[in-house]
Amino acid sequence: MVSSPLTQRPFWIPILALLIVSLVPAPVAAIPRQVILLRHADKLASGDGDYNLSPEGFLSAITLGRLIPACFGAPTHIRTFFFNPETSKNARSYQSAVPLAVASGVNITVAQSSLEDSFQDGQAILGQPAYANGNVVLFWEHRRMPDLARGLGWPSMPPIGAMDFDQIFVLRYAKQSPLPQVEILSQRKLFDAPCFQQARSPLPAVPLPR
Repeated sequence: MVSSPLTQRPFWIPILALLIVSLVPAPVAAIPRQVILLRHADKLASGDGDYNLSPEGFLSAITLGRLIPACFGAPTHIRTFFFNPETSKNARSYQSAVPLAVASGVNITVAQSSLEDSFQDGQAILGQPAYANGNVVLFWEHRRMPDLARGLGWPSMPPIGAMDFDQIFVLRYAKQSPLPQVEILSQRKLFDAPCFQQARSPLPAVPLPR
């Protein structure tokens, strides 16, 4: 049977359908409100086989557990760099996060794939609905921090010095934008800020890092 012009589908219907589809907004990534990126706290300068924080670093971790909620708001997520549960290698990032988790009641997640690909972990944080509008705190290994930052939409993070433990990187995201505004702060300067000086915390006050 040969269709007549009256029964044939007009040629412009597929074109119209394509135009309608193209006008529907693409899904937007689940962007957090803020990401706070830190290196783990201090370690001993020469501690081969010792994967723990130094005593000074442990005090720093407790102080950060008081400082972060007071100066940047309560965290919704705490995530740390990979560590080996059998040998404790790379455990410092997790150890640094423990006081903040105790103070805030937020469980720590460990990015076990970050040893191979911290970039993808940053991408996942920008894309998973669980992180949407969140205040995410990341404790990381310094050599992988630029890769993580690149995954978080900041491609120009400078390398971190081998014994530089002072910096806090705050990435703030406008609504539905994967490109953050970045602020680089000093922990030691924040210890003198009113937000920290007036902080109320379930953690004990300890001597400030020198």
